[in-house]
Amino acid sequence: MKAENITEKQVVEFLRQRQQQLKDELRSIEITINTITQSKSAGLTGQPLGEQTEEAPKRKKEGKKVLIPQEKFNPNSKLDQKISYALTQIGAGFKDEILDVLNKAQPEVDPYKVEKAVAVRLSYLLKNDFIQATKYGRSYKYSLR
Repeated sequence: MKAENITEKQVVEFLRQRQQQLKDELRSIEITINTITQSKSAGLTGQPLGEQTEEAPKRKKEGKKVLIPQEKFNPNSKLDQKISYALTQIGAGFKDEILDVLNKAQPEVDPYKVEKAVAVRLSYLLKNDFIQATKYGRSYKYSLR
């Protein structure tokens, strides 16, 4: 094979191109790091990396979210009010205790369906701070705020 003659000019040009590639890659990495470490309130804008702009953080409603205690059971009310009724009756309790109160108040309803609906709704209410809970092992003891 023939040995190619590479000039200094070619070497310098290659190194400058490589330098620019590395700068571009570093800029991309910095953007990615900044995007990941941004606060959750800013969120991703859906714009391509490098073109994201600062937006005002979206705020949740300032009103305090709580379930109002229910003294009387209304079979036609929403599940949230039924859970509130059960928690008003027992003070604080596990899911099974809440289900016992609801099943006694409405024995004609399928207990399996009630159990699944209550489990999902308790999770939602807790996640969105409508109720509070204390964790005991793998279970939660729920109460009104």
